[in-house]
Amino acid sequence: MGRSPELELTSDSTPVVVALPVPDGLNAQRLTGTLSTPMDFREGWLEIRSDGRTVQRLEIPAATEAGIPLQVPLDGLRVVDRTVTLSIASHYIPIDNRCYDRSQFAPMTLRDAAVIYDGVEKQPSSPAEFLPPILRKLTIHVADDASQAQQNAALKLSTSIANHYGAQSTRIELTALPAGGVLPDPAPALFERSIVLGDGEPAGIGLQNTPSGMPLLRLTGSDTALSSQVDLFIANLDGYAAASRAIATPDKRVPEVAQDVVSFDQLNIGSLTASGLNHIEVPIEINQTQLGRPIRDLSAHLLGTYVPLPTSRSGILTVSLGSMQLASAGLDSSGKFDVHANVPNNLLSRYMTLTVALDITGDFQCGTSDASSLTVDPRSTISSRLATPPLPGGFASLPQTMLPTVDVGLGGNNLADLVRANRLLVQMQRASYLPLQPRVRPLTEAATGTLPAILIAADGNVPPSVDQPLRSADPALLALRGVTGSTPYGSVQVLETGNRTVVLASSNGAPGDLDALLGWLDADPARFPKLTGDVLIGPRDAQPFAIGVRVTDVTAQAEDQNDSGIGAGTVAAIAVGTAALAVLVVGAAVWLRRRRS
Repeated sequence: MGRSPELELTSDSTPVVVALPVPDGLNAQRLTGTLSTPMDFREGWLEIRSDGRTVQRLEIPAATEAGIPLQVPLDGLRVVDRTVTLSIASHYIPIDNRCYDRSQFAPMTLRDAAVIYDGVEKQPSSPAEFLPPILRKLTIHVADDASQAQQNAALKLSTSIANHYGAQSTRIELTALPAGGVLPDPAPALFERSIVLGDGEPAGIGLQNTPSGMPLLRLTGSDTALSSQVDLFIANLDGYAAASRAIATPDKRVPEVAQDVVSFDQLNIGSLTASGLNHIEVPIEINQTQLGRPIRDLSAHLLGTYVPLPTSRSGILTVSLGSMQLASAGLDSSGKFDVHANVPNNLLSRYMTLTVALDITGDFQCGTSDASSLTVDPRSTISSRLATPPLPGGFASLPQTMLPTVDVGLGGNNLADLVRANRLLVQMQRASYLPLQPRVRPLTEAATGTLPAILIAADGNVPPSVDQPLRSADPALLALRGVTGSTPYGSVQVLETGNRTVVLASSNGAPGDLDALLGWLDADPARFPKLTGDVLIGPRDAQPFAIGVRVTDVTAQAEDQNDSGIGAGTVAAIAVGTAALAVLVVGAAVWLRRRRS
């Protein structure tokens, strides 16, 4: 389902709401997992409720090393908008009945969470039901000799659907239509769909059943008309998906995302709230792909409120990135804060988390002291500047350097190269909040253009204008990894040329070696987001590896151009319902679109 397999219950008695999708034709039977419990309480219980009634109450002993198996019955619970909603709360009895702040201790955690369904998936009967809440695989069929307009339509459709399903890691494949204009006839498979793109009149969007019973979605029209049909489909993507309240896709229509100053409200973050006694934290996700460009000099202007402290207590508000404190302010009777935080440029990454925290000391009466709360206001802003070259560089600059429009240069201008380009684009799109907008071009034009580009030169015939990092790689370093002048390999390289980023996918003579490398990336969705350096090499019959050839120099050059070194601290939570468990903590509205790590 594209959700985290772990659910943390961080606060005593504060419920966590979990929304589970129920696709048409299926019944949710059980939520399963293993409950790990902390050791700082005497006894406790877990209470699970749905629609105002108790579903299960489970006694939980402390510090159960092996974990407690959990089986929550879901059959018979009310389904609203293809969703079953659970409220899960943990309750603790402290050791010796002492009073303490649970936020300082390890949370109770539900691990390896999964949902068991039964029934038979209902196949769509209209375009409005075509895409299910859970999509494992989508196959897009195009002609082997597809025109450039058809190629553009296929890539744009692919990246849009990858963006819609987010962290579900939906497999999206391009394949050739059967010869002679015959429609493909795939057998129906659970949570799998097929789309056919092609010439045809009249232009339109419609379903057609195959002899095996699998409905295909057909998007037809001449080149111009087909492009219009794909744009129409993408613009109404939510309408062509079997919407579920459990799959809350974010509003991607963020206005002017590539501007220097953006408010939380513009980024659809809203207010962020947490509560506690001694220590309160509000995490704020920063994502360069949501800002729509590579950034530097990142800063946050944070506005908010807290419960004023009585005279018997004192406290401090801090803003941190990881273990580094960026700003602090004392608390007063106003109950308001107005803080600026700057992030050093050398700490920038694709994804970052700023933590706004309150630490309170003083007189606490166990059982009678009221909890404090901390709220970050949606009028808070983040500011940044365009980073040229990007910070960080290399693979860590992808895909923010590809936004919004990216040229796609195909060496052979055939279906095989289109498939290779699509595999890279889907990997990048999974890591991006905003949708990529691919534009197919001849290889030489894309290599010398002004837009960021993905170049496919599977046979190794790279345009002379492309300054490959591999050409300046240390031969001794490559030899240590088993790569010499005679080693066959595929490679993906990231280079900066002018004010744009170029990704080159090639081999040293055999296209199959590049295909094997792309297959290695596809096999584990976590691999691409973790890549560092600027060169990925896949030697034939050996494990691929990444190295940094110029990426360190690029970062150093950027620092030299601006010796301030202070980048600005920032904030931007990603509202992607498909990226993590659909969890709503009381008083908080933080949707984390954290891509696999």
